[in-house]
Amino acid sequence: CEVYKSKNYEKVLPNIIKAIDEKITDNKNSEDYPYFNPKNPVKYLPRLDTQSEILNNNQLKEIHCHLPYFHQYASLYRIFSLSTDGSALKSFYKKNEGIKNTILVIKDDEGNIFGAYASDAFYPSSTFCGTPDSFLFTFYKEDKIHVYKATEINDHYMYCDNEQVCFGNTDDYFSLSLKNNLLDGYSNTTTTYQNKSLNNKEKFVIVKLEVWAFKEKKIL
Repeated sequence: CEVYKSKNYEKVLPNIIKAIDEKITDNKNSEDYPYFNPKNPVKYLPRLDTQSEILNNNQLKEIHCHLPYFHQYASLYRIFSLSTDGSALKSFYKKNEGIKNTILVIKDDEGNIFGAYASDAFYPSSTFCGTPDSFLFTFYKEDKIHVYKATEINDHYMYCDNEQVCFGNTDDYFSLSLKNNLLDGYSNTTTTYQNKSLNNKEKFVIVKLEVWAFKEKKIL
């Protein structure tokens, strides 16, 4: 190492150690919102058929990094928006009918942005569905994403009925739950995703909600 070849290494080395210690101290807050290594380190900006009312370009890139490989570099089109399609759960299911693999994004009344990657279609059922590809995410501090992946401790990835849309479950608590008016929601800790509340409190009021689907690539 060139540092040790220098006559001033005794002065330089303490500064290096100090810088490392300060960096470790700065990262202590990451325990509150664990950041997982993305599946794809390339921060690609997907094309949208219409501008998102919630996500900016940096947030879209952050989400893209964590998508399953078969969605890498795919374009997105919006299939549901609270502002244009209303807050009826029946309309939500109709818009999402037969469409698997979507991104659900929420903005609450305090400006928090969070959501989920859904590995199955949204439809009312009496059982849990989805795969371990499902994950939850939340943003804080300059568009940094924090992802909660499925632990596979249980298979409660997604659940939908006529009263709610949910992700994750432990002892009747859901990691993310949207009520049938699509205006009220809850977020709790579950073993399915080992998440903390996605907006730092249990209950929230939804002001914007979007669902994005992936546009299949044409085979040449």
